[in-house]
Parts: sequence; structure tokens; C-alpha cells
Amino acid sequence: MSSFTDGNPWIATANDCSTCWGGALNGAHFRCYLCGHRFKPGDRVRWQYTNDVAEAAGNPLVCEECDGTKEEIVVRMIAMYAEARGRMWWFCNV
Repeated sequence: MSSFTDGNPWIATANDCSTCWGGALNGAHFRCYLCGHRFKPGDRVRWQYTNDVAEAAGNPLVCEECDGTKEEIVVRMIAMYAEARGRMWWFCNV
């Protein structure tokens, strides 16, 4: 597995898909943060480092279809959080 700080993609293994991600057991949160695709063994995954962008709210895992430049991913994340804050205030706790 790659480190989120190096920005390199990796191929998901069975272990990746069954480990604890974000506090959820059995790989339940091992998903693309942009489209929700649940990764399976053999899927291409990239962990994009965005902790240096205050509005990005974390370091997203992205699937091959949603992958792009850091700037594109950050713009999509900011838009998703803005929509969630407006429509799902109870979920965002804002």
C-alpha cells in the first residue's frame, strides 16, 4: 500500500478491503470519497494528501474514475461538503 503523502496509486488487496478504515470494521469505509465506490481486490486506489488545504476536510481515497489532479479533487470535495452542509445539516453537525 502507498502512503497518502506520496500520492502514488496502489492496487487494493484482500487485506486492504477487509481492514478497519475510519473506524469501520471489515473495510466498510474503504470507499472512494467522491463517488462512494466500495473498493474490491484489484481496484486501483489513490490516497490524495489534502491536509495542506483547510477547506478540503481530510485526505480522500479516490477510485480510478474519480482520480485527477489534487486541485480537481479538492474542488469536488469542497462542493460536496457545501452541498451536505446545506441539505444534510444533521450529518455534518454544522
